[in-house]
Amino acid sequence: MTSRRALLRAVGAAAIAAACERAVAPSPTPTLLPARSPTPSRTATATPTQAAPRPIVIRAAALADGAGAQTVPKVVVVLRGDRIEYAGPRDGAPAARDAELVDLPALTVVPAMVDCHAHLTGSGGSNAHASLQDPDDVLLARAAANARLLVKAGVLAVRDVGAVRAMNVRARDALRVARDVPIIQAAGTWIGRRDRYVAFAVQVDSAEELRAAAMAQLDAGADLVKIAADGTTGSAATFSVDELKPVVDAVHARGKKVAVHCQGLGSRVAALAGADTVEHGFVIDATTAAAMRESGTALVTSLSVAQAFGQLEIALPSVRAARDAGVPIATGTDAGGAPPVFGDFAREVELLVRAGLAPHEALAAATRAGGEVMGIAGLGTLGSGAAADLILVEGDPLSDPAALRRVRAVFRSGQRLF
Repeated sequence: MTSRRALLRAVGAAAIAAACERAVAPSPTPTLLPARSPTPSRTATATPTQAAPRPIVIRAAALADGAGAQTVPKVVVVLRGDRIEYAGPRDGAPAARDAELVDLPALTVVPAMVDCHAHLTGSGGSNAHASLQDPDDVLLARAAANARLLVKAGVLAVRDVGAVRAMNVRARDALRVARDVPIIQAAGTWIGRRDRYVAFAVQVDSAEELRAAAMAQLDAGADLVKIAADGTTGSAATFSVDELKPVVDAVHARGKKVAVHCQGLGSRVAALAGADTVEHGFVIDATTAAAMRESGTALVTSLSVAQAFGQLEIALPSVRAARDAGVPIATGTDAGGAPPVFGDFAREVELLVRAGLAPHEALAAATRAGGEVMGIAGLGTLGSGAAADLILVEGDPLSDPAALRRVRAVFRSGQRLF
């Protein structure tokens, strides 16, 4: 009996020791890195366990950021950690000891591009609407694949403005830790007037139901709310200002934004209600443009959709009216939710030039203006302290917007992806 008790004590001690060893053993290193590391403190002193990040110095032929009509030649960009320390002429660059040099002498530096209107869960093409209603696992897999196509095209931030069952919110959360995808903002599920918008949207019949639906999207984790204020191109408004404005105010009170689908006459309603963005905006006249400027409502274009449907000549004057009125213009593609497919973002910039924007204005719409619409400081810029999200293209996008099709290098959070 004594020997048996001793044996049991020995086994118990071994089990306790093993449990303690497991408790203190380090957890496995994750295979995916955080999308953004915290910005290193400018006053922090490096320690043996936390070395200061090794800077990256990119030498390129030129820089185009949409702020001016001409490129800046012979430039240097200094990246330190996940931030831009400097971007400008070589003779003004700060010293960067022990830096990794990336020499790309034939390429032009461009800020991260931003697609303010896409549907990651959709396939685009002629089957776009049907694809948006596929099973959940298919939608999540497609969203991941489309997100990576965006990065290859130089788009490093995207607003997903509608998915069934708020699958864009799930996709955003699933991809949050990956570096090889864009920053994603998700609007949850579309909201529309019953029988006046797509059947797979949340259907409402009154201002009260509209407000409740908007709050439900925010409660479910949406970054913004997407409401349809009309239907197809040229259609009548489906909500009045009195119905829409209280909802806009309620969403703003939660610190969020409202994007409004407006292919028809809903643009004026959205502007008068104080919405943050008019999406598509195919029917904007001077009066509506003035109302948008007054309310601070931006236009998110989708000229690629108008072109696909043979309605480009209808949509181009609307962009011109907005530009002439001083309305902020940002680019969207409607990729996934309409004929446009992911990977062809540059087409939208080319069409903005066709609408009358100067090439640098079109580039600004595709970069910094998109960052402002998404409400992310520094996004789409190359300013000191901005996130180190940038691309390099072959050619000069300020004389040839098609240069944006030739993406040759992408840096995301200070890391080169390709």
